Amino acid sequence: MKKFISIIIAVFILTNISAAAYETSAKSACLIEAKSGEVVYAVNEKEKLPMASTTKIMTAIVALTYCNLDDVATVSNDAVLTEGSSAYLKAGAQITIRDLLYGLMLNSGNDAAVAIAQYISGSEKDFAKLMTKTAKKIGARHTNFTNPNGLNDDMHYTAAYDLALIARYAMENEAFREIVSTTSYTADIDNTPVPYTNHNRLLRTYDGCVGIKTGFTKAAGRCLVTAVTRQGMTFIAVTLNDPNDWADHKAMYDEVFNEYSMHTVAHKGDDVKYLGADLVYGADLDIPARNGDTDSVKIKVKAGKIIPPLDKGEKVGIAQALKNGQVMAEVDVCMRDAIYQKPSFMSEISKRFDRILRMIFL
Repeated sequence: MKKFISIIIAVFILTNISAAAYETSAKSACLIEAKSGEVVYAVNEKEKLPMASTTKIMTAIVALTYCNLDDVATVSNDAVLTEGSSAYLKAGAQITIRDLLYGLMLNSGNDAAVAIAQYISGSEKDFAKLMTKTAKKIGARHTNFTNPNGLNDDMHYTAAYDLALIARYAMENEAFREIVSTTSYTADIDNTPVPYTNHNRLLRTYDGCVGIKTGFTKAAGRCLVTAVTRQGMTFIAVTLNDPNDWADHKAMYDEVFNEYSMHTVAHKGDDVKYLGADLVYGADLDIPARNGDTDSVKIKVKAGKIIPPLDKGEKVGIAQALKNGQVMAEVDVCMRDAIYQKPSFMSEISKRFDRILRMIFL
């Protein structure tokens, strides 16, 4: 009996080691795979909480949606007088949106956030409405913004899951990725060089870190959103009100990259099943999967009518790997052989017979 109990305890420990390894000090946390949005780990992930300067992720992506980087904004006195962290702007200065965004995301400038909001919407209040509207479109349904910088307000909140969705959306923008992965930058403010240093220490201390944003107020506590890319996989971690955020993020990433790896669910040159057409995958279809678990992955082919003439290897569609309805990866679907005229009935029969033989004997 004692031996049986010992075995049960051992099994319980082994099956729960993953969950234990993911424990954090955060009041709320969420870790997702960036490509699909799959939630890898979560705790109180939909609890509404203040998020301090991680707000600026949304400020930046709205700016990149509605502005060009070379647009020039005039800094107001209200922007300069904004409390908290600063990008060292000067009233009346003309500054590019590019420099404002670096001041926003690296130096966490509250003044830069106000300058961006006023340039786009005329006021912080109207810009905050645009931020919330964008968040809802992304799927962040437990989020509301009242300002562009994250200063305390009872009606300014998000949830760890929502913030992960927002960060995932933002990281799809090339300019955003470049900004948040930059460790230092020098802005031009009234012909004066102003240096900015990224507050995200993981960019310098953790292999593969590519962003994203820190945040802190007394009300919100320490807030952190990061992204790490290794071996073709990207994960995004969010912690809200976490006194041990740097260590917690490292621990989550250490564990997830130990558990996940890239797996090929279809190989280049393999037959593609699509309305009897003679098609092949144009490249390996690779996805991140935990411990090789690809059983729930489905492959969907999107292609139009196969109308000749078509060359060998010519792209005619795409194949997508889906998990829980989310696209994990996609590759081209191509012609196995060239066709220059509509095949005859007997030719079609012969091809189908050859395909059956390959399925049986290969």
